[in-house]
Amino acid sequence: MKTDSLQQTPLFNSAGLPVPPALPDSIPTDSIVEPVYGMVIESPVIRDEKPAQENPYDALSWVWLFLAALFCAVALKFKNNAHYIRAVVSDLTVVRVRHNAFDDTVRETSFLVLLNVLWIVSCGVLLWKVVMITTGNNPFGSFGIPDRPAEGIGICTLMVGIYDLVMFSAYWIIGFVFSDRDHARMWVKGAGASQGLEAMLLLPIAALTISYAPWSEILLEIAAGLFILGKIIFIYKGFRIFFTQISSWMLFLYYLCSVEIVPLILTYLATLQLCSVWL
Repeated sequence: MKTDSLQQTPLFNSAGLPVPPALPDSIPTDSIVEPVYGMVIESPVIRDEKPAQENPYDALSWVWLFLAALFCAVALKFKNNAHYIRAVVSDLTVVRVRHNAFDDTVRETSFLVLLNVLWIVSCGVLLWKVVMITTGNNPFGSFGIPDRPAEGIGICTLMVGIYDLVMFSAYWIIGFVFSDRDHARMWVKGAGASQGLEAMLLLPIAALTISYAPWSEILLEIAAGLFILGKIIFIYKGFRIFFTQISSWMLFLYYLCSVEIVPLILTYLATLQLCSVWL
């Protein structure tokens, strides 16, 4: 009892005022945790959970193999025979109707067909580069195509082949309508010769575009210049064949707009659509 009374005795300060008793700590000092500030870095990707993705550019070896096979086929057909090249140049520039059956041999025709196949594949590679550059520079970002070069080159080559088939069919129809069979055949041979000569120059350009991406824009400009030059020479040959009177000027303008310009635009737009759907 004495101890309890002593503990309950109030304390007074020097002024005679009572001092309030000290309250006991409700939280132990050992349990107080001071905040620690810092940053924890963790790996965002766990390699064991995600399989390694394949490089899409590994499939380009098949494109290279196909280009090399076509080049070897053309080289074996050529066999250092300059007569084939002279025949192709003659088909592009000469407007005289050939009546000699030996002027066009089977070997020259097969050589020209191989060159046109090489032109289709080379233009397919170049068209894929055009698609990737134009869609990549889209300022709105609302349209994009995955960078899958092997599949994209296949789609573009298919579209170039369809474009080529449509163009040759149009040349035959126009030739029959505005001239006779011989002149129509001459004009179609000129179209094939133009593309065959272009193929010899477009093949190395196409190979460089898939090998050195930083050079793509410059190489595409060179390829576009070669394509336009070949079209100009071919159109000039058609002008020499079909220009017979002053009213031919109007027909010639219609021809340029409907046959040479519109199919190019439609081929490009159709290629964009197919690439966006299939890739």
